[in-house]
Amino acid sequence: MKKLVFFLSLILVVCMISGCASKSRHHKQDLPDPKGFNAHFPDMDTDGDDLVNWTEFKDYFPDAPPEAFKATDLNGDGNIDHDEWHQFKEAHGLGHKE
Repeated sequence: MKKLVFFLSLILVVCMISGCASKSRHHKQDLPDPKGFNAHFPDMDTDGDDLVNWTEFKDYFPDAPPEAFKATDLNGDGNIDHDEWHQFKEAHGLGHKE
């Protein structure tokens, strides 16, 4: 009986800890439905510098709020590089768009 009580208490503690653990997020800001931001990186990078700035992002996604760009710009340098873009897509289950 003592083992059963100990085992159930242990399960309860583990459940409480996992329930209180912070949820990992790809970005700090809230983002509209990420599926609306699926694109092939070179299609957005119109000047071919391997970076997508706010203007290029807004040209490709005309209805995008600045928060969507900021959420994707993981290092906050004002540009989205190829790795950041694929990290964003992978984090949201977006596949490779042809």
